Formats: sequence, C-alpha cells, structure tokens
Amino acid sequence: MIKSIELAGKSIRYDFQCKKVKNINLRIKPDGSISVSANRRVPQKTIDAFLVSKEAFILNALKKIESGKRKTLIRYFDENEIRQVIVEFCKKMHPYFEKRGVAFPEIKFRKMKTQWGNCHPMSGVLTFNTRLAYAPTECIEYVVAHELTHFLQPNHSPLFYAELEKVMPDWKARRQRLKDIPSF
Repeated sequence: MIKSIELAGKSIRYDFQCKKVKNINLRIKPDGSISVSANRRVPQKTIDAFLVSKEAFILNALKKIESGKRKTLIRYFDENEIRQVIVEFCKKMHPYFEKRGVAFPEIKFRKMKTQWGNCHPMSGVLTFNTRLAYAPTECIEYVVAHELTHFLQPNHSPLFYAELEKVMPDWKARRQRLKDIPSF
C-alpha cells in the first residue's frame, strides 16, 4: 500500500507492508523507492514518529541517489568463492569457541534482505548472506566472529560484546566499515 509522509517540507512516498516482524523496518532501494514494514498491531502514529526520527537519514540517502553519488558495489568474491572464504574463516576462528564447548556449526548460505548473518544456537546453524561477496575480508571476518559469538551469548547484551571483544578487539571499526556498504 502506497503511503506518504511530509519530511522537511517534502512529501515522501513509501510502500507500506504489514508483516510478522518485531521492529519497524525501513529500506531505501538504489532506485530511490522506499519501503516500510511493520507488524499490523503497530499504530500509524508510531510508524510516522519512526519515519520522522529517520528524517535526516532518509533525506540524505535520497539526496545521494538523486545526485548520482551512490556508491558502486565492488564484488570482492564470486558467489562460490564467498562460501569457501566464510567456511575458512569459521574454521580459523572455531578453536577459540571449541575451547568454550561450541561444536563446529552447520553453515548455510542464502540471500538475505536485512542482515549479514544469523545464528541459531539451539540447532547449531550459522546462515550467512551471499551478499558478503561485496564486503571486504575484514568485514566478513567480523560477521563470522559476531555470529560465532552468539553461541556463547545468544543476544546483544554487554556480555555478548565483551565476548566479541576477546575474539576481535577491533570489531567496532570493522562493523563501521560494513555499514558503509550500500544497503540491501
């Protein structure tokens, strides 16, 4: 359903979809179209407040697209190479986690829209986004370390980040570099 909101005096149109999600999700596509999804129980007032809170981000992204300064994606690996690279990084980092009682996980790959990877601690499965082929190696290593750390801490609590820091002291810089990759 197409909706609109006024941001900084401009009418901004977006495609709204009700989905079974926990958060309000905002996506700005390379063509400048905007999509928003939220749980059907979220009131329109809350969605509007969320979009207003993201006003600077939305307008800046649209400005970059309009001016043609959108970053060009650089492919570092083809889709088969990225699988091998990620498995190798998992093997390289696993000994630290193995000492903590973590078995080597099952590793899966798929194209994901909103995340670089995810971990299912109970089933011992890590899934990685094939779009990591567009990420520099240090960012891929960060995603691998991040997901493996979820076997020790299945949330994003301070304890999680303390564990991640032990494995990868420079994780914040790597995460920031990953954020610089154009959105999904």
